[in-house]
Amino acid sequence: MHYPDLNPLCLFKLHDNYPETGGLHVRARNYTMAILAGESGLRANELRHLEIKKDLFFESKKLQTRYAKAASGSGKRTRLTLFTPLARDTAEFYIRKHRPHLVASSANDFLFPSQEEDKVIGYDSMALFLSEMILLANKKGFPVAGHFSWHWFRRIFATRFIETFPTELPALISLLGHSSLGTVHRYIHHSQAWMDEKIQSVVERVEKNGR
Repeated sequence: MHYPDLNPLCLFKLHDNYPETGGLHVRARNYTMAILAGESGLRANELRHLEIKKDLFFESKKLQTRYAKAASGSGKRTRLTLFTPLARDTAEFYIRKHRPHLVASSANDFLFPSQEEDKVIGYDSMALFLSEMILLANKKGFPVAGHFSWHWFRRIFATRFIETFPTELPALISLLGHSSLGTVHRYIHHSQAWMDEKIQSVVERVEKNGR
């Protein structure tokens, strides 16, 4: 299956009919969450628990989750992942220009505060605003599958990573927080165009080497 090269920036800009209850600052929060999901490979639960002072390391260019999955019954564990230039710039701008205007922003240090002071943003809210962005994207001629979910961002991250760094599979396993090679391989979904290019490259090398 081919997973689209989703650019959340396009989704954020397509907000002509966005619900009135959302507003610019809520859209900025949602957009930033989508950017970090695609650029870091974090799970939905890991994203919603991110705290600015504890988990965003701008100088070392890393993100940390303290809510990574661990072995059954052993609780949560900490994991580091990439904090790319796009993710850093997006997060910095959102924190400076938009987050202070959110309802619960002064009550906690969550990067993505909910409308309730003592709670992290809910799964239902995340699913709702992602579905709204997808609906608007499709209306504007930017096709995204209706069943696209937050977990697809991890697949996009894994695929882009291994296509860019094909010899760094151990690093990808660590960044995704998996111990099984087979599990990580299920996250990688190359496009047909990418596969065709690689096969053609092999054909040309075989012809050049005469075998």
